[in-house]
Amino acid sequence: MDKENMNDNFKRLEKRVFDSIAKTDLKAIRDILSNIKEPTLISGVGGSNVVSNYLSKVLSRKNNIVCESITPRDMLYRNLNGFKNIILCSYSGDNYGVKISFNNDLNKYLFSRNKLDGVTNINYNVEKEKSFISLSATLVPMTIALLYYSDDLSKIEEILTTSPKYSIRRGALNELLIGYDSSCEDLIKPQEINQFLEVLYNILPFFAKQFGNVYEILSGYETSSATRFLESTMTEAGLFIPVVHDKYDYCHGRSNLNYEYRNNLIFFDNDNELDKYYKKVLKDQYRNIISIKRRYDDDIINDYYLTYISMLLCQEFAKSLDKDLSLVKYSPLVKKLYYYKGKM
Repeated sequence: MDKENMNDNFKRLEKRVFDSIAKTDLKAIRDILSNIKEPTLISGVGGSNVVSNYLSKVLSRKNNIVCESITPRDMLYRNLNGFKNIILCSYSGDNYGVKISFNNDLNKYLFSRNKLDGVTNINYNVEKEKSFISLSATLVPMTIALLYYSDDLSKIEEILTTSPKYSIRRGALNELLIGYDSSCEDLIKPQEINQFLEVLYNILPFFAKQFGNVYEILSGYETSSATRFLESTMTEAGLFIPVVHDKYDYCHGRSNLNYEYRNNLIFFDNDNELDKYYKKVLKDQYRNIISIKRRYDDDIINDYYLTYISMLLCQEFAKSLDKDLSLVKYSPLVKKLYYYKGKM
């Protein structure tokens, strides 16, 4: 297949994840990761920045070490003293960010589908994906990281085989709810997901650019991987303009952006005291609100789940705008800038 469209890649995503797990030496990866016991930097750019962020949280929790996710260019400016290792996350393993990240005296690891001489390779097997927006190239290494963290394949099966529950809050037709308990009395239940989404596109203004193309994202550390995927995909595919707010930082003046321009909101709902307060005071302030509910108590597992849900949400965004995430019509500047290899 010379070209794969968005629907092809979403249909094949689950199979690609499980095929990768079956063909990857998980024990070898576990042995390498479990021996990383000192302060570590993890680097990645584009879709791999999502992987970098997620792996940093996994190692921080699992190995009980200082671990920080950064971009390759950060390596040129920050003080590396105190860090012992650098893990570079890269699907291809051969982009310019690899050279930048490894231009130092730290112990070097490459988390990739390919190998590189002179470093410790953490290799996973994955079918090559032809897509502008990374799906399996992002989710497969995240899955490998999650299996190192929990070693529970059933959670991955559960997440990737469950369709999100879409509903609308009764009495507030500008709030789309994803993943909420069907027993809630104030929800309108769509009989058919496809029929519901068709109505959503044609009648309700959630995904229509004419109702505002700015989406503010209210998030935090516990949902940072999902947020990074949303932000990068919405930007790179030209879907909407994303603005990310830390949940508490939002209390300190950042609500003025919506006050001036009346935007849309994506809200990761942990159902804690702060979230309940936000739901109370923000429900009439935005044009549209998309609330995505946490499903798992464990933040590491939940961020993986939310990243997958964010992929499905971006698919719905793209469908409603008649776009294809795999075959994005991009600016002539994209390739010109992508191959830059000068000084930074």
